[in-house]
Amino acid sequence: MVTIPEPLRMPGSTLITRLKVYDTAAPDGQRGGTPHVHLLCSELYFVLSGQGEVEIIDSKGFARIELRQNDAFLFSPGTIHRLINPHGDLHLLITMQNSGLPERGDNVVTFDESIMGDEDRFTDAMRVTTFDDVMRRRDAGVYGFLALKAAFEQDVEQGRAALSQFYRHAVARADKHYPEWAVVITGGAMQDSTQSFARAADLMTGGGDHLYQAAHVLMPGGGVEKFGFCGIITRYFDPATLAVRFQPEGERQ
Repeated sequence: MVTIPEPLRMPGSTLITRLKVYDTAAPDGQRGGTPHVHLLCSELYFVLSGQGEVEIIDSKGFARIELRQNDAFLFSPGTIHRLINPHGDLHLLITMQNSGLPERGDNVVTFDESIMGDEDRFTDAMRVTTFDDVMRRRDAGVYGFLALKAAFEQDVEQGRAALSQFYRHAVARADKHYPEWAVVITGGAMQDSTQSFARAADLMTGGGDHLYQAAHVLMPGGGVEKFGFCGIITRYFDPATLAVRFQPEGERQ
């Protein structure tokens, strides 16, 4: 009998999600999702079908990047991003760092100063139940995004000052999540790195016991759709909850 390894995780403790980007009109007339920022996680968009754009704001200012089928767009924490879906056909596959921290407070919407500076108002603005709530949150985020964009259009330094103020508020609004994030990281990406180093050291001395613990799992494409920040999301379940282990051929039941 082969020893069963730890439950499988996505490589590097990432998370994948399918996304149908919203196609309703925001206050500036553009169709798309909620502008927001991640404080800790890098993210990758892969365009499954359709075309659109992503608008970003960082310390260099505002930019607009075209997205076409099979394009991949990668960005780091601190990149404020807003998906635009002008033709209503933009579908993405999302790869997110750190096993779903965005579901644990790493998403911060670009609300204006009156909301970002007040924890109770921020909590209320982030809370959604219905589609109308989602659109209300999206529109409030767009107003804040447009204010940041306008600040950069006035002057780079003015823009950076406005961005710094938003970052400070975002850090403060997320502080209650930090202890949970530490648990997720140490038990996920950090543990994966430590395990990889240990396996490499074992291989260098002629070992390789972990090879006998090979496993695989199918992550079904179906799932429950829910309202996300940028559109309708279908999350692939954590492989650890779906793992089907396989023993060597002669030992399988």
